[in-house]
Amino acid sequence: MERINTLIVEDDLNIARLNSFCVEQMFRFKEVGIASNTEEARNMINILKPDLVLLDNYLPDGLGIDLVKELGSKDEKPDIILITAARDVETIQAAMRNGVFDYVIKPIAYSRLQESLQRYLDFKLAKGETTLTQNAIDNLFGHTSHSNTGKEYPKGIDPISLEKVRQALDNSETFSATQLSQLIGVSRTTARRYLEYSVSVGMATVAVSHGQVGRPERLYKKARRQ
Repeated sequence: MERINTLIVEDDLNIARLNSFCVEQMFRFKEVGIASNTEEARNMINILKPDLVLLDNYLPDGLGIDLVKELGSKDEKPDIILITAARDVETIQAAMRNGVFDYVIKPIAYSRLQESLQRYLDFKLAKGETTLTQNAIDNLFGHTSHSNTGKEYPKGIDPISLEKVRQALDNSETFSATQLSQLIGVSRTTARRYLEYSVSVGMATVAVSHGQVGRPERLYKKARRQ
């Protein structure tokens, strides 16, 4: 899958930098630009045609939600993650009605935005599938309960990404968290979390390689018996 081109629309430079940092930490995402108002955003969307827009709501020349409504009438439109301090029901309902992928409240928690981007990546990857399990569907819709199948996953572990880790373990002799992050398109932190979970449930084993230079590296491989 190609990189997910992401446009950031945010008039606060510090927040824009935080959003940019978060995007660049995700291997499959690429920031294509930063707009500071709706007019710039409109022009950059028309020219750059991003896959995803991280959109602030309160902008100097208007509301992000109004831009969402405007984009809704276009044949080719980007997906939207709305990032805003607005907590009023009217704005939230308007976002839902107009197909906003996620709604993130300011002040932004880095982990929450990373979670949103990971779920969006899973959404893009799922387009290549013909059918999905209930767990996978729940994950794409942002649900955390897996009671329908009787399978419980800890917070931060979703079945779609876990299946990709399982496949990577099946197809590789051994790899590090960094190598897995590049292989399946997640951040190194996310890859490490899934690998450590895989070890905890007996799906993988881990060994420490000291090497010749630098810190010891944890290397993972498929467990012989699962």
